[in-house]
Amino acid sequence: MEHKKEYVQECFTEIADHYDEMNNLMTWGMLKGWQKLVMKKTALKTGDRALDVCCGTGEMAFQARKIVGAKGSVVGLDFTQNMLDVANEKLAKTAYQNITFVRGDAMDLPFGDNTFQAATNGFALRNVLDIPKTIQEMARVVAPGGRVVCIDVSRPKFFLFRWFFNIYYFKIVPIMGHLVDKNKKINSQIPAYTWLAESLKSLPSQDKIKEMFIEAGLVDVDYKGVGFGAATVYWGTKPKK
Repeated sequence: MEHKKEYVQECFTEIADHYDEMNNLMTWGMLKGWQKLVMKKTALKTGDRALDVCCGTGEMAFQARKIVGAKGSVVGLDFTQNMLDVANEKLAKTAYQNITFVRGDAMDLPFGDNTFQAATNGFALRNVLDIPKTIQEMARVVAPGGRVVCIDVSRPKFFLFRWFFNIYYFKIVPIMGHLVDKNKKINSQIPAYTWLAESLKSLPSQDKIKEMFIEAGLVDVDYKGVGFGAATVYWGTKPKK
């Protein structure tokens, strides 16, 4: 497990500079729309506090800031410093005073219970060492009535879409990625974008992830496929006491 942690960290360190460009390219420009759905499911309002776990270059943190406004606050957390460096470079080009990017572990969030009105996670569940623990930590730091919302890659259920997805995601995406990462192996293993494709194989099914949300104590749990099922948004609400 520790070996995976080191590999994933070096993987994202390697691709940080081109991360946004590749994400937009790989999703055929649909990523922004998917992120807007994530934000909608958070039910955030002006003045709220939001957390984006495994924030990468901060894209969803910036979207959350647009919703909570100047009276709210947003924290983006990631364990890869290069990603945070890119996020802070983007932050420096804005006038925002209420976004903070911090380095930390998704499975041991450095925040108190009931701190945020929403916690999000974008395309990172398949890369953490313990998915249930990550969801539990997100649920812990969300206040009663707040929401946990995640999005990650998934395999379409309709067989024709799944057939196309398997060719595109496991064959074409790594080739696209290699144009960026020069096919450089991480820790003498597989290149970054080969790993990002292969990591989907270890991701639990949509129904299993839904169960993990329920086991974390969340209610009104559900999920919705986007991009013809190529990605799935999951959400749940922390019960009010």
